[in-house]
Amino acid sequence: MLKIVAYVRYSNASIILNWNIFLGALIFFILCGILIFQNQIWEEEDFSRNKNWYKWKDSAIKSNKGDLSRIYPTSKK
Repeated sequence: MLKIVAYVRYSNASIILNWNIFLGALIFFILCGILIFQNQIWEEEDFSRNKNWYKWKDSAIKSNKGDLSRIYPTSKK
């Protein structure tokens, strides 16, 4: 056991950065950029589909000064 620890401790190990690591990192960042861009598109589509609801919510927040406890129904009628 002591020989293995001593060997690992004094070994000359190093990480070699080759083209596979750079290619993997490039693909990773391209995929992240695509996902961020797609998420923005989805948010814009969601906003355009629910524009009237967002306007109603905005006006309800302004008229109630941020207190939303009274605008949602508490029981079914």
